[in-house]
Amino acid sequence: MLSKRTPIKVAALATAVVLALAGCTAAPEEQAADDEAVLIIGSESEIPSLDPHTINGTVGLRVTDAVYETLLKEDLQTETKSAAEVIPGLASEWDVSEDGLSYTFTIREGVTFHDGTELTAEAVLANFARLLDEESPLYSDVAAANMTFLTRYISDVEAAENTVTVSLESPFAELPRLLTDRRMAIISPTALEAEGDNIGRAPVGTGPFTIETVSQGQQLEFTRNEEYWDGRPGLAGIVFVTIQDQTTMATSLETGQIDVILFAGPEQVSRLSGNDNVVIQYPDPANQYFIRFNTEAEPTDDVKVRQALNYAVNREAIEALLNDQVRPSYGAIPVGSAAWDESIEPSYEYNPERAAELLEEAGVTLPLEIDIFSPSSGPGFAAATDIMSLVQQDLAAVDVNLNVEYVEFTSMVALESPGYEPNISGSFNGWSTGADSAFWLERMFGPDQVPPNGVNRGWYVNDELRDIFEAARETVDAEERGALYREAGGIITEDAPWLFMYQNRLPRIFNANVHGIVEAPSTFIDYSNVTKTG
Repeated sequence: MLSKRTPIKVAALATAVVLALAGCTAAPEEQAADDEAVLIIGSESEIPSLDPHTINGTVGLRVTDAVYETLLKEDLQTETKSAAEVIPGLASEWDVSEDGLSYTFTIREGVTFHDGTELTAEAVLANFARLLDEESPLYSDVAAANMTFLTRYISDVEAAENTVTVSLESPFAELPRLLTDRRMAIISPTALEAEGDNIGRAPVGTGPFTIETVSQGQQLEFTRNEEYWDGRPGLAGIVFVTIQDQTTMATSLETGQIDVILFAGPEQVSRLSGNDNVVIQYPDPANQYFIRFNTEAEPTDDVKVRQALNYAVNREAIEALLNDQVRPSYGAIPVGSAAWDESIEPSYEYNPERAAELLEEAGVTLPLEIDIFSPSSGPGFAAATDIMSLVQQDLAAVDVNLNVEYVEFTSMVALESPGYEPNISGSFNGWSTGADSAFWLERMFGPDQVPPNGVNRGWYVNDELRDIFEAARETVDAEERGALYREAGGIITEDAPWLFMYQNRLPRIFNANVHGIVEAPSTFIDYSNVTKTG
């Protein structure tokens, strides 16, 4: 038997989409949920192939989150301002050994993948084999390289009956939270055997929604998984539509052509804030928006140049430009990180005079030319050109010419993922996934996280951090671990491998007849919890 699900016919889904587009008015919350409703989500950027193990970027992971699930997950059904609690997912429970070297996960019973394959300990083991076992026929070089930020600390994975035990090289207290990362999703081993690295074209998970095939550059239509283990989803389907123009997207939400904007720009918030038929939420997850420097190429290989650029930028002006939807960031550790506390003081407050002094000390020839990439649009980058214009003005005041090449977001990520070439000084980007974990610092700045092993794409290496990060990973006590990460944060901030700019409150907007999107500090929502009325 290939499948235990009851798919909605494509024609029926298309009809439901048309009906959804026609229903433009909001409905009061007391109305009953429409069991045949389709949720239409506006995507700010092109959606990549839906292989969670190889994705870099929230655009794709927001989509795979409807199809796939992880062993552990964030609780996104509970409103909170602190980091979302880690709760059971495809693992119904987990235990850690006294020495912190092994985690045993009990695999949830009664769960099937969308192709009818049973979720078992062996199925989970097959996913780890894809990332760890070079002898496995499922092994993928691309997936393995993308996931080394986590798998590098795993010494062995074993399956026994209904449990999977992950053994570690050394204690790693933050492993449970890292396992909520959407890139650790569990894929049907049957589908992996059939599709290999083409799994992104025909994704098969255990999640609340399914999709038959993925056509790049087109809208993606998902149907309800009628046999979803955690209860029948309240939506008949979900459609992701790419709308890169921010004004068009706002108009589409106003007229009911879409239901949700998951990353809203300041102009969209300003335009829609007086509309009683929409809801605006501010999840406020930990994140950083920055210009990552190429620390191996002139002139940004010089720490004094990098420090000067940090002093030269007026972050409060960016905050004002974005209508207070961001907060200035002056260092490596974002507010909301487990490593953050009130003792952290701003390190790079606006000081163009100090910037000029540092440039003089660096002995560089002025005017200094710096070439970077920037997204032309994408999640959180609706105002990218305006932000870059402000930064260009500030740097010009200290005789630095910032030359910006604008690139579509997904394309830019592909350009920077292998690490910067010598002819580029860096890129404007942001990062929110996993930023609430203190371990995020090591992922971003660890000496061993340069490509192809990780996402330290600016080639920043400070060997002093190796011992600190190792000690932090092995420290079970949360306060002691936080202190170690703050020590690392201080070193990183001093080295200035990024131009630390701001944290985005990452507002999202949805029609008032959409329910179940809970205000929790995450860039994701729980699709299984969402309903529509009217």
